Amino acid sequence: MVTKTIVVGHKNPDTDSVLSAILVSKFSKKILGFEAESRIAGDVNNETKYILGLVKTEKPKLIKKITTEKVVLVDTTEPGQIVDCLTEENLTGIIDHHKLGGLRTFSPIYCRVEPLGCVCSIIYKILKENNVKVDKKTATMIVAGIISDTLNLTSPTTTATDKTYLKELAKIAKADLKQFAADQFEAKSSLKGISLDKVVECDYKEFEMGSKRVGIGVWETTNPESVNASAPKIMKILEDKKTKDGLDYILFGVVDIMKNNTLCYIIGEAEEKLMNDVFGAATKENMVFLKGVVSRKKQIVPQLMSYFTK
Repeated sequence: MVTKTIVVGHKNPDTDSVLSAILVSKFSKKILGFEAESRIAGDVNNETKYILGLVKTEKPKLIKKITTEKVVLVDTTEPGQIVDCLTEENLTGIIDHHKLGGLRTFSPIYCRVEPLGCVCSIIYKILKENNVKVDKKTATMIVAGIISDTLNLTSPTTTATDKTYLKELAKIAKADLKQFAADQFEAKSSLKGISLDKVVECDYKEFEMGSKRVGIGVWETTNPESVNASAPKIMKILEDKKTKDGLDYILFGVVDIMKNNTLCYIIGEAEEKLMNDVFGAATKENMVFLKGVVSRKKQIVPQLMSYFTK
């Protein structure tokens, strides 16, 4: 029996996670040295649906748990975010741009972790190193991944490399970056067909921080009021989720893409004290305003991790 190798990102996949899995599978022989197929560990969001439609690419098949498959992880190494039943024996590769989340492996694996703005940038870097000519479709996908994860180069996670790559790839993709980003962010902000539960969970991740389990969700949008108008209902969803999942803390931030700030929902005294201790932020009407904060990866998680592990 031939063991299948899959490439998959985190649960509640975002655009970079889905596109990077597709791209790694497309160029798997060049990148990994063996064949692999892309999968998703959760449903895709409206932004990703828009990009997949734009490049006429089918959504990868859903996988809920690992059985015999070998796995290449993209865009995460956090145990709480990965597909169920992944073992040390199954894990055969990692391509990521986050901190290492504590996974262990049974044997040496392919591993590429770099502090670039998105995994799509890392993939493009690998393709350049291997002298792989990138076609228009591939270029368009990488452009979308960069724009999505760096909020069109405005996030503090953006690097000079991301900026250079976006400029190079826009020429190959024949993309007007201003219009491309506007259309993509319109899709990212769309609430079409999305329940409030899905708004909370669409870009939600859990983290082990010292002895604490912390859930952090974000919703990136050009129209924050479309979400904030339902704040009382979202608060109740967060309260229920915290209890159901046995979390010590849960946070949810609405990221204003245009104004570069985040409004963080505070459901209780524990979260209120946490945000005050870590960010010196005062709570007003169960909300905390974080000026200039748009990146969970760089502006929220490291600060919380330091607080809980000091």
